[in-house]
Amino acid sequence: MSLRTDLYADITEFLLAKCDADPDELSADSDLYHDIGIDSLDLIAMGQSLQGAYGISMDDERIGSLRTVGDVLEFAVSKIETKATA
Repeated sequence: MSLRTDLYADITEFLLAKCDADPDELSADSDLYHDIGIDSLDLIAMGQSLQGAYGISMDDERIGSLRTVGDVLEFAVSKIETKATA
């Protein structure tokens, strides 16, 4: 599996466990707040979960500004790729 595939699976698994999201309607374009119904504390918890799983640092303020599932995915990928090249 690719990094993006693994991350997307982890992100959607977290969202499905924390929210009443419909798995068939969850996509990279899904709005975290309006479509999924996540709150800011759950979003920060998701960032912490990704930090633990991938050994990256995700600023709570920055993760709180992300709007879509795809935004979270791209932010996490960029953090992992930056860590790999450091």
